[in-house]
Amino acid sequence: MRTNQSNKLSTNLSPERVKHFRKDNGWSQELLAKASGLSLRTIQRAEKDGNSSAETQLALAAALNISPKELFPVSSTLDVNWKRKNIMQSFLALIVVTGVVVMLAILAGGVSQFIDVQSMLFVMLFMYAATVIAFGSSGLIKSIKGLSYLFASEISSTPATEYLSLIFKKQIYFIYGAALIGLLIGSIAIHTNVDEAIVFHRAYAVNLIVLLYSAIFAEGILRPLSAKLEQRELVTQFD
Repeated sequence: MRTNQSNKLSTNLSPERVKHFRKDNGWSQELLAKASGLSLRTIQRAEKDGNSSAETQLALAAALNISPKELFPVSSTLDVNWKRKNIMQSFLALIVVTGVVVMLAILAGGVSQFIDVQSMLFVMLFMYAATVIAFGSSGLIKSIKGLSYLFASEISSTPATEYLSLIFKKQIYFIYGAALIGLLIGSIAIHTNVDEAIVFHRAYAVNLIVLLYSAIFAEGILRPLSAKLEQRELVTQFD
């Protein structure tokens, strides 16, 4: 276990990230050297080309009160292996989930009464607009491309994996936020415009569809994706 950890820490650090965390603490190179018990020359070398030993990396992380992996360059790509078996398993699982939802809709009175294109568009557009605000257009593109990883296997843990998992987690909040806003707006409209009880109940049923769409996408896609990415990170830590 320790041997594997040392191997992972033996690669070069990110000079920019070392400088960022040092300046974030308001330290000079001399102060970081004293706090970490390293020489000034070692600090200068780490901030110049990232060249350092595993011991140096651990000492820097301890002094800066961060995880050692936060000192490494952020990977912009995911190391993913695609296996036909895993693709088929995930595809069949999605079919089962979709089938169960459709079956419940049929039992509840028919699929057509659960279809509302406007509500679906509102939920998706709100979630992705919030994603752009929080993570920029690059985060939006990553999240859309990342949907394909639902069918992937052997996703190696990298900073890119953690970043994508974070985006999916936040999108769960965004999509339920869209559902809440849709419910509130719909409720206000219903209570100010509907008088008859039968019409009132039908209008409220349509109003709840926005919450249904949010729950299906959040719990059927976003949360499993986030869990898959986190699982790979944990597996890597305990290998």
